[in-house]
Amino acid sequence: LDKHSELKGEIDALKTQNQAYLTLKELKVAKANADEILKKSIEDILREIENELNTKMKDINDSLFSTPREPPHIHFNKHDSYKFETPDDTGTGSNFKGMIVYDLAVLLCTALLALAHDSLLFKNLEKDIEDGLIKIYDITNKKVFIAYDKQGDYRAETRERIERNARIILSTDGCELYGMSWNKEENKTNEDELQQT
Repeated sequence: LDKHSELKGEIDALKTQNQAYLTLKELKVAKANADEILKKSIEDILREIENELNTKMKDINDSLFSTPREPPHIHFNKHDSYKFETPDDTGTGSNFKGMIVYDLAVLLCTALLALAHDSLLFKNLEKDIEDGLIKIYDITNKKVFIAYDKQGDYRAETRERIERNARIILSTDGCELYGMSWNKEENKTNEDELQQT
């Protein structure tokens, strides 16, 4: 009876271990399947986002030119990797235009409420592209903030759009953002005096 009881205990222990092994194997298969489904879902979502952005960028790009030109293009390799370029055009102006067009596509395709662009982005753009971008900024129902420092270079229609939409106009001699220029030597002296007191 003791031997029988001992063997029965070993058999029960082996059955439990075997069941645990089979359960672990099933869980590993289930996890692999879930990982594959997640990976496929992420790829599908990224393709959908990619297609929507590329379509919008083409629409925006086409509105900037009288003859068709290559629009910027984004391709998501994985959830953490992408390639963004304007095919066959690696010039500085094209790169800045591409970035602005991408930003606008994201703004217009998402719930994003606002966009901000610095004057640096406009310096290498052709006049027609610049005019077209300002027109898009003007007609969108979302908020677009730009810093623009080429007032004398505006074409009449673009100048009118910018002046109509301007909220802050900065210049020298007391018309700086805080009423004075922070990079003048006299301001540094005043700061030193304030720190010493």
